[in-house]
Amino acid sequence: MESRRKSLTITVGRTVGLMGCLSIAMTAMLATMLLPGIALAQVDLSGEWAQIDHEDELPRGIGPLLGDYTGIPLNEAGRLRADTHSHSEWGLPEFQCRPHPAYYQWRAVGGVRIMSEVDPVTRQLAAYHVQWVRSLDRPIYMDGRAHPPAHAPHSWSGFSTGRWDGDVLVVTTTHLKESYIRRNGPTASDQTVMTEYIMRDGPYLTIVVIIDDPIYLEEPLIQSVSYELDTGTTLDLFPCTIIEENATSVVPHFMPGENPYLSEFADQYGLPFEGTRGGVETLYPEFQTTIGNPGN
Repeated sequence: MESRRKSLTITVGRTVGLMGCLSIAMTAMLATMLLPGIALAQVDLSGEWAQIDHEDELPRGIGPLLGDYTGIPLNEAGRLRADTHSHSEWGLPEFQCRPHPAYYQWRAVGGVRIMSEVDPVTRQLAAYHVQWVRSLDRPIYMDGRAHPPAHAPHSWSGFSTGRWDGDVLVVTTTHLKESYIRRNGPTASDQTVMTEYIMRDGPYLTIVVIIDDPIYLEEPLIQSVSYELDTGTTLDLFPCTIIEENATSVVPHFMPGENPYLSEFADQYGLPFEGTRGGVETLYPEFQTTIGNPGN
């Protein structure tokens, strides 16, 4: 009788202990699901990604030709800002080692490294860290934090937060410095908001970038770019040395209406000059009816 009582006590104790462990596990799981700001990764984006060279050859190489504003919905202010640009500004010491802005990085030369930052306590994804050849570390916060107030400092990388929409990582970036959309003059202001949709399909990464700028653009600029997973490489170091290249310290620029190089792109490719000037009206097929057919 005594042995049966002991056996029953051990069995009940084990059952209660198991139920307690299950209860604790379920409670922990429920707490994790309910915690605000915890990001459950839908797709693993981390790795070394190589650029696909057949896309955007000029921007990723020597740079776009002067006067090529095609595909950019510039308004009058944006066009004036681009026309006064002088490429010689890249010789200024303060410009030589500046990072590319976040909205240009995806289309710049070289690959990209994406690293996951995991919270050591919750073991959930806290942030992605994105690095290019000519860039600072760019964190994309996944913990639900808010963006800073409007008066907070702006930077080349801006302030980025991400959220999952199914298998697509949607990233919103604010607090960007004014900088170039293309290296030949078209510029985005410090009021720009950038939205990225980052998608992985096996070994390929596709990024759709939408640039909203109320200062220099008539409507959002939408671009896409692709990368391929490359486990046999690592991101290059950007060896930058500042030297004095210009004869004077004056910031190179052109006064409005005095840039003699704006028609070079149109002349070289036999294009109507009006079609190279950017603007919403040049983005759609109907524009051809306003300028005729130059090929006839």
